[in-house]
Formats: sequence, structure tokens, C-alpha cells
Amino acid sequence: MTYLQYHLIFIVPVLLGLLLLTARRRGPLAGAYQTNDRWTWGWFWLLPLIAFVYTTPWDNYLVFREVWTYPPERVLGRVGYVPYEEYAFFVLQTLISGLFLLWLLRRSGASAATAPAAGLVRWGGAALLMALALVGALCLREERTLYLGLILAWAMPVLAGQWAFGGDLILGRARTFWAAVLLPTLYLWFTDAFAIWQGIWHISERYTVGLYAGPLPFEEALFFLVTNLLVVTGLLLFLHPLARERLRRATVYLKPWLGFAALSVLVRIPLPHWPEGFALLGTLSTTFLTLAAFSFVWERAGLARAAAALLVGFGVGWLAEWLGAGWLGSRLGLPFGAYSYAGAPAPTLLGVPLIVPLGWFAMPLVATLFAGGRPLLAGLLLVAWDVGLEPLMTAQGYWTWHDPRPLWSGAPLQNFVGWWLLGSGLSWCFTRLLPTQRTAGQNLGWMYALEAVFLPAGLLLLGQGSAALVALLVMVGAGGAAWFMRQRGNFIWRSGA
Repeated sequence: MTYLQYHLIFIVPVLLGLLLLTARRRGPLAGAYQTNDRWTWGWFWLLPLIAFVYTTPWDNYLVFREVWTYPPERVLGRVGYVPYEEYAFFVLQTLISGLFLLWLLRRSGASAATAPAAGLVRWGGAALLMALALVGALCLREERTLYLGLILAWAMPVLAGQWAFGGDLILGRARTFWAAVLLPTLYLWFTDAFAIWQGIWHISERYTVGLYAGPLPFEEALFFLVTNLLVVTGLLLFLHPLARERLRRATVYLKPWLGFAALSVLVRIPLPHWPEGFALLGTLSTTFLTLAAFSFVWERAGLARAAAALLVGFGVGWLAEWLGAGWLGSRLGLPFGAYSYAGAPAPTLLGVPLIVPLGWFAMPLVATLFAGGRPLLAGLLLVAWDVGLEPLMTAQGYWTWHDPRPLWSGAPLQNFVGWWLLGSGLSWCFTRLLPTQRTAGQNLGWMYALEAVFLPAGLLLLGQGSAALVALLVMVGAGGAAWFMRQRGNFIWRSGA
């Protein structure tokens, strides 16, 4: 049997049958959700496109690593590493699961409800799913858990975001939700086991843990479960009236700086799959964070003041690093001790990696916001951040320490004193350069909390477990102190001042 024949026997007839059932059932497509058909069909056809775009690079990587293999005589051809029929599967599976959900919604007639303890459901579920994503990232370090790691690291962050947005809405229709997830999953498990038995495709024993149900590996069963979870959760959230209302409320807060901040986080995700791209992805992440900080200040203080803040942060940071890595550092140990940027990855500015002065604008601003506009506390937050940076960046070859009295990861005590002084100074400049008020508000400062998660996680993935633990404890401790002090009043910039 070929892959095309598999589709014609097992997939296409089911899809046509579900289309017929959905078309024959009277009433709005989403049943008790009272969603008009135009809205429903719009999101229904968008979902396969989203699945196709998100899955294509991941699937190509799996086939490139030979986690999945396809005998040439069983497929029509390939685009990249993946057969045509596999691309079709992205779309066909999404359509089948989506149609089955629509049929269930129309048939059940129950109202669109929410689960009790909504906050616990949403944020507890999201935290659990992100913990699974971290487990997946750790699994990528071993050959036999590679497939498991790729599934968890790829799917769980998306599920966590879905659950944080509307996990209570999903479990408000728990029976419909689980029926829509599990019944297509069971059918696909059966057909997948048959395809493996027939030799249409093969799952490498080298990259799996060795648990099987007949010919079906545990990882392959998990793959179909999580992909159906993604489809059903996404479509339910698109259709739920309360989700649409939440989305409308959220658009009030959509700002350019939020988009850049999100990009700063998202570009880090490929690092476990592509450690060789650390320099590129790290520079992109810092650049996006810089753009987020610049646009945040622009929104609240105007373009001229935003440009001045960028010039001060970038300029002072670059000058301190250029002098510190040159004669001032080598002769006097100022301001950070004796170190050099020899062999640092590009791009550089007169020998200083561009990522460094960009960071001296973005992170002092983030720390100032998180510290509630208190420069000395912002300097302490930056020292805690550097505790994680030192083992990470020295391992990546960004700088090399030559100081004879190292305190941590090659860096002397002078380095952390210098970070505190320079960080506090830049924070003080920002609070004086830009008009301030103490009031509650949404701001970029919470990027520090995300950094307290991502930086230790990066160290852990690079095999520096003890450094990851120290960085986590120090950053959480400093961040907790800042959060406690912020209860007296939050610091943001007035819009358009």
C-alpha cells in the first residue's frame, strides 16, 4: 500500500462522511454557541492553514533527522524532506477533527459555559503545560528521547498559551471537548499502526524510548493526541462567545512594544533544535527587546525622549564595554575587571558584540520598570541577571576573563560591583530623562520575570545545571524583593509627555 492509497482508504472517506453529516444537520454550525456560519467557516478554514505553516518546518526537521522515514516507492514525491502526502495529512487531520467537533457542538445543544475556579484552571494548566515543554527541551539532549522532546517542545508552548487564554472555557464543555479529542485520536492510532505495519512509513527505534502498543510507538500515539488537542482547543476558543469577548478586550492592550517583546521570546524557542544558531538568535532576541523598550518609551514619552534614552543606554554601555575590554580594563580593572572580546561572534561594533550595548539599553530600562523606578534596586536586578549571563555567554565565546581572582564563572567581584554602579546609573538617567508618575499600569518590566525563567532554562539545556540553579535562585530572590517594594506604587511613563 502506498501513502496515497492510505489516504484514499482511511482518511478521505471519513472526511467526506463528516462533511455530509455536518451539512445535513440543521441549525448554526456551532450549535448552542449561536455562532453565525460565516464566522464558523472562516475560522474553520483558517485552522488548517495555521497547522500547515506551524508544522511544516518541524516535520521537515524530523524527516531530516530520520525520526520518520518513507520508502521512496510508497510516496509520490517530496518538497524539502517531506512527502506530498504528509503535507496533505496536516490539512486532512485538521479538517477531520474540526468537522467532528462542529458536529458534536451542533448535536449536543448545551450552552456555552465556563469551568469553576477559572483562574486556577487557566494559569495552573498553562504552568503545567509549560513545565512539559521544559521537559521536552531537556529530552532533546538524548538520542532515545529526541522524538518525545520534539513533540513536547513544539506543541506544549502553544497549548499553554491556549489554556492561559481560555482553559476555563474549554472545560466548560468538558465532555464535548474530550470526545472531540479522543475519538479521532483513537481512529488515527489504529490507522497509523496499520500504516507502520504495512511499511508505508517507519519510526526510528534509535530516537524512541521503546514503549509500544503493537507496532505503534508511544511517541507516535502522543503525537496524534497533542495535535488533536491543538486543533480542538483552537477551534473551540475561536467559536466560544466569551473567548471572542476576551479577544476584543485584549485588543485594547495590543501595542507595538508587546509585539516586539513577544518576538524577543519566540525567537529563543528554536535554540534547543539549533544550538549552532545561538549568536544569530541571541542577537535577534536582544534586538527585538531593544525595539520593545524603544517603542514602549516612545508611546509614553514621545519620540525625542525615546531616542535620547536609547542614545544614553546604548552609548554609555558601548563606551564602558569598549574601554573595559581595552586598556582601562587590562591596566586598572575598570569598570568590570580584566576581560576581552577576542573571538566574539559577529556582529560587532569596534570589537564589542552588538548584543552587549543593545542589552545595556533594554535591560536597565526593564529593570527600572520592574523595580518601580528605584535606581539602586534596578542595579541589583541587573547584577542578578549577570549572575546567569556570565556562565552562559562565556561558554558561547562572547567574552573571556583574564582576572586572577575570579568570584563566579571567571568574573571577579569587581565585575558585579561595576554592573551595579553602571546599571544604577543608567536607571537614574532614565528616571530623570523621562517624565514619571507612580501609578499602576501595564509595562515592559515583567520581561524581567520571563528572563528569570528563560536564562536558567538556557543554562540547563546547555548542561550547566548548577549555574542554572544559582541563576534561578538569585534572580527570583532579587525579583521578589523588587516585587515587594513595588507594592508601594508602580512606575510608568506618562503617554505623550
